[in-house]
Amino acid sequence: MTGADARFTVDVPSGASALVVVGGWHGARDKNVKKYTDEFNKWGVATLRTIMPGHLTFSPVNSGRAAFTRDLLLSTRAARQTHGLADKPLYFMFMSNGGCWIWATMHVEGSLDGEFADLGLHLSGLIFDSSPAFMTVASGAKVLSLGAHPAVALAVKAACYVAAGIIGAYSLLTTASLDAVPPKMFWRAVRQAKPRAKELYLFSDADALCDASRVAELIAERGADGAKTEFVRWQDSRHCAHLLDEREQYVAALRAFLGV
Repeated sequence: MTGADARFTVDVPSGASALVVVGGWHGARDKNVKKYTDEFNKWGVATLRTIMPGHLTFSPVNSGRAAFTRDLLLSTRAARQTHGLADKPLYFMFMSNGGCWIWATMHVEGSLDGEFADLGLHLSGLIFDSSPAFMTVASGAKVLSLGAHPAVALAVKAACYVAAGIIGAYSLLTTASLDAVPPKMFWRAVRQAKPRAKELYLFSDADALCDASRVAELIAERGADGAKTEFVRWQDSRHCAHLLDEREQYVAALRAFLGV
């Protein structure tokens, strides 16, 4: 069932025990993310799924991401109220950085302590699939050139390095801080986000887009800051493909985390 905003699709099985809001990865189609929400629905869990548009994911300013995230939270609140889920556990699942930008933006905007404090109070858990990924020029180029012709991929890589150079030069010639550059803003946000609920990290050493060592460092840091963290770390599973590559363990980890 699609809600009033076509960007956000809500599915509620009979007698739903919880609501999971899923932010899909950059480059995914709705049918790709639906494979994951279909799993939740089979377990009696309601879902809201979305994919942040690429022009927002890679925007040099945060205003577009902030507006998208606010609309998502409004739809989340509406789904809880409309479908009798207001007293049910609420979870967010972020897939790759395309999804995880939603979480970072919530922190940057203070959403869950402000306008959406009701959602913050009822948040039961966070799931990070193939994220958060520490962003570099090289990794950004890889993401932007996924599926592209080799010549196009090379051009994208060159453009990314040129853009990074321009940003660096601008920061030296003005009072602007590199801390405001989206990749640095993103990593600072996921590190400093207020511990609100238990957190589950699902990641792999073989993931070329999400550095497993960085995720492991982040988990340790989050734990030291008081967050209740859990994780599953695979050796060979691919980026945003754990449901396919490690289905049994992946499903078991999610069901245990949700308690369903």
